[in-house]
Amino acid sequence: MKIVLLKDIHGIGKKYDAVTVADGFALNNIIPKNYAEYANDSVVLKYAKLKEAEGENRKMKEEEVIKNLDEITSKTYSITAKANEQGHLFAALHKEQLADALHIDSHFIASDKNIKEVGDHEITLKVRDIEKVVKLSVVAE
Repeated sequence: MKIVLLKDIHGIGKKYDAVTVADGFALNNIIPKNYAEYANDSVVLKYAKLKEAEGENRKMKEEEVIKNLDEITSKTYSITAKANEQGHLFAALHKEQLADALHIDSHFIASDKNIKEVGDHEITLKVRDIEKVVKLSVVAE
């Protein structure tokens, strides 16, 4: 069955890709979870336009981040989180939370590691071919 993915699915494809999968997998798993839509000509065309617009939007965001990269990396950012006496966080800090603190999109953060302890950390940002390190301080509440 041919479907258009509405989000990235590991091993299947990326958002807005038209892919062919087994009928049972599509009908029982992907479509009921709203991860995909049936693909016909109009749906494929609609999502191709959305994919193109999203690509242009991403390029604009990349240009903005590249322009401000030196300013972003010159600062030391701070996040407060709940932690125990030994400095271990009760809930790890994920990419999305780090991106919010840095005021950038999460796909610019190169590392997939979660922060689990209080202290100073270095976060690697990657925009196109440029890699820079940002200093982040995690403070216990």
